[in-house]
Amino acid sequence: MRTLPLSVLRSSSKLWQPLTLAAVLVLVVVLPSLGRADSCSTVSLSLNGAPVTCTLPEQTPEVVLTATLTGLSLSAQAGGMVLIYDDSTHTLLSDIVTFTNVGGVATVTFISDTDLIPVTAQGLPILGQFTESNNPIFISLALGNGNFLNVKICSDLGESTTTCGGSDSISLSQGSSAVPEPGTLLLLGSGLFGAGALKVSATSLRRRLLKRLQS
Repeated sequence: MRTLPLSVLRSSSKLWQPLTLAAVLVLVVVLPSLGRADSCSTVSLSLNGAPVTCTLPEQTPEVVLTATLTGLSLSAQAGGMVLIYDDSTHTLLSDIVTFTNVGGVATVTFISDTDLIPVTAQGLPILGQFTESNNPIFISLALGNGNFLNVKICSDLGESTTTCGGSDSISLSQGSSAVPEPGTLLLLGSGLFGAGALKVSATSLRRRLLKRLQS
């Protein structure tokens, strides 16, 4: 069997030492950043950019998801909480989503499977009360920079749904305008249709009057 000279072994061990140290440093830097990205603890939202979806991990007990929006703050009137109930009579509280400024930075907190409003959320104005269903909840909150924080909340919809990122998830995006709910879009469409119908009827009436005058 052929053996390597002792000098070669020593030089190779000296070469591997800095390489190993470099690999360890890369892991130290990369792993924490990956953990932050997975947990959505710090979220950066660009104007009219792609939404960032944060999902609570499936475990017992459920953990609290907190997302800090870097460089953004809510307007003075935008803070509050969204209450999501298990039943239509709104007696069995399930999930709570709070929107607050912590240290001047907009912070979103998703509290899942709770029976009571936690002390940290007590005193906040109620932005809306909803019942869990297969439909996501859409809300828009004013930001201090004149834009809007558009939020899609999905509560206990199951992992197979295609409308959300999974059970107990929240999607955040920054837009220059508020995202209207489907009902708002329907009302807007009805208003435009009504305005068009009035215009057509007025034109038709004008033509009839002209015909009568000419005859």
